[in-house]
Amino acid sequence: MRDVFVILGNGFSIDFLNHLKQSECNAEQIALSNLFENGELVPWPGDGTPGFLSYKHCPNLWTLGARPNLGAKETIDLIENIITCANALNNRPRNVDSIYMKAYKELVTYLKALFIFYNDKVNVPNVNLEDWGWSKYLIKLNNDPSINKVHIVTLNYDIWLERILKKNNIDFSIANFEEDKDIILYKPHGSISFSHGVEKVKDVFEISYEHDVLDGKLSEFTVKYEGLTALNSINAMVPPAGDSNRLDFAWASEIRKSISEISQSLKSNDELVICGTSYWHVDRLEIDRILTSINSDISDVKVINPNSPDVFNAVITTLFENVKFFKNSNPLA
Repeated sequence: MRDVFVILGNGFSIDFLNHLKQSECNAEQIALSNLFENGELVPWPGDGTPGFLSYKHCPNLWTLGARPNLGAKETIDLIENIITCANALNNRPRNVDSIYMKAYKELVTYLKALFIFYNDKVNVPNVNLEDWGWSKYLIKLNNDPSINKVHIVTLNYDIWLERILKKNNIDFSIANFEEDKDIILYKPHGSISFSHGVEKVKDVFEISYEHDVLDGKLSEFTVKYEGLTALNSINAMVPPAGDSNRLDFAWASEIRKSISEISQSLKSNDELVICGTSYWHVDRLEIDRILTSINSDISDVKVINPNSPDVFNAVITTLFENVKFFKNSNPLA
């Protein structure tokens, strides 16, 4: 019996949406490479009307230049500046009245509302996944009697993977929330499905710059797939910039510990699959920690990425000898 260990980055969700763009769904209205592009369409949690990314609701983000017509590079540059400020002040006993810190609190709530908005645009039960390599691969893993466990570490906030598994009648569990099943998902960057026990009142919803708490223990959250909302007192999301490890949220630390225990236990006959990781500085240290904890003799390492970064190619072939590179997921199935 062998285990399969999978690491999924943003490229997995992009590949899924690219597949859907061939059919009738609204995938073309989803922009994962520019998080501000559809900001004016995202509903404000307080009243459900469009316009979250606006001066009315996000005066600090807006003043710093956040606009729906901002280019992808300018958007990530601005987010990088905001998150880097949060990194610098994380857990430091310093009272700072900074526009960047206020913008950070707006950004975290905005990101959850954005991905809930995108989630509602894809009716996964009705889409055709028969020809999509990842869907076929997940079914293959689920039906393979030689596989003991499948561990999937996903850095994505969305829940399309969970919905794809459900569509294919594949049972799974979310690590640290429920008892392990044969397929286990780990979400160290958070998820729109992580729901905090305290929910703000919708009619008087506002982003409280002075009193909002940003962190909580995992026991304060449950996993929900219906009735998703950004009204939660704490939104469990590690923003996609800065240094993800420096925002050492308690809930994320618990999940990372579980990932470390599993990665260290992998044996030489197990399988490692890595898909769509940018290996940008945001999560480079986190990915390095996972990869360097895995047995270097693991016999089967697959990298799925049409444009795998040269620096990642250099690192992965330094750490492992048995590496194969694929442009898409079709060879997996």
